[in-house]
Amino acid sequence: MNNPIRLLVRSALLIAVSVFSGGALADTALTPKANDIWVMAGDSITAQRQHSNFIETFYRTRHPELNLQFRNSGIGGNRTGSILARFDYDVAAWKPTIVSIELGMNDVSAGDDPAGYIKGMRDLLKRIRDIKATPVFISSSPVNDGSLPGNWKSDRCRRIDPYTVALKKLAEEEGVAFVDQYHPLLEMWGKNNPQEDAPAPAAAPAANVPPAAGGPAAAKPPVKKPSTGKIPLGGDAVHPGPVGQYTMAATILASLKVDRDVSSATLKADGSVVDARRCKITDAAANNGKLSFTRLDERLPWPVDPKAKTAVDLMPSIADLSQYLLTVKDLPSGKYDVTIEGKPAATVTAEQLAAGWNMSTVFEGAIGERSTKVLGLLSTLQGKLNNDWRAASKEKNVEKLAAAQKAIDELEQQIQAACKPAALKFEIQPVK
Repeated sequence: MNNPIRLLVRSALLIAVSVFSGGALADTALTPKANDIWVMAGDSITAQRQHSNFIETFYRTRHPELNLQFRNSGIGGNRTGSILARFDYDVAAWKPTIVSIELGMNDVSAGDDPAGYIKGMRDLLKRIRDIKATPVFISSSPVNDGSLPGNWKSDRCRRIDPYTVALKKLAEEEGVAFVDQYHPLLEMWGKNNPQEDAPAPAAAPAANVPPAAGGPAAAKPPVKKPSTGKIPLGGDAVHPGPVGQYTMAATILASLKVDRDVSSATLKADGSVVDARRCKITDAAANNGKLSFTRLDERLPWPVDPKAKTAVDLMPSIADLSQYLLTVKDLPSGKYDVTIEGKPAATVTAEQLAAGWNMSTVFEGAIGERSTKVLGLLSTLQGKLNNDWRAASKEKNVEKLAAAQKAIDELEQQIQAACKPAALKFEIQPVK
């Protein structure tokens, strides 16, 4: 039989070990503050301006009052040593308050031992702390080649596993926010892989290449075999397209314990307002079976590109990151058409509305147009404007740097305005 005193001493020792090792103190939560500047440093996957932009749209629309700013610092082929070499002019020069490092895809070419990678990450951590910024470690994403744990299709994907484990250990020792996107996505992507033989990776985006108009910079995807019916991620095995990159962004956001609450409103079929949280409901009325009202939210749901909405089919928890709720009680049973700003948004049932309908999955109409606008503005910001600033910083050209900063400041005003909620008119009526 166990001695109670011995058990008590053992428990105390375990607690002490956890505290002094930093494991119990390491927290993945990241709470943004007013006027934070977040520099996202990484390799070609960051240089695509996809999942990094998607993360940015989440924080900007979830916290429009904080005036958050984000700066892309991704370059194709980068490893830890690459970012260390350009740290002063391409990271520190932005005067960031948060710096995330997302590497590993290229570092694993060094072999199975992650020691060199961890030394580089430790050196980067020191540089980040020297500039008084909050560090965030993000593991590499997997290779989308059909690999599953224990059933590897490539050494590259297999090696990211021990590199991720070692990075987590370093983060725990140092009390750094850590995101493991590799293991959750490995399972998801491996089971979803729509073809037996994944295509060879396309050429990585070159350093400081701006995105094409209307979308983020991405390597030209290779020709693929026909899909077997599952959901293609797009892009190539190393550089997923928007669908895959939304699953990356969602995994990272969930790990950082973001605020999922957007707003909620509850009305009755007769037009009476029961409750409104983080939103205002005005002009509510019920006429001839149609319910109408105007809703002004304090914050917005995560803007998801309508062209990449199949990401939610692959990863339904994407919708859970935005609790954008509408409840309507006492409606007669049946289906109802919902329009927003006079444009079709969705068809839902009375039961769905009574239970609380999460509108984060509305990709059409006014909400889809708003998402497209925000994403387009960020594409411009993180493309040419970002590249011009970085080039001027590297050259130490004061005049060019001032001009680049002026252009960024002007676009920032447009982005801040686009991320602030505007009143929307809703109409709900039975399907005819």
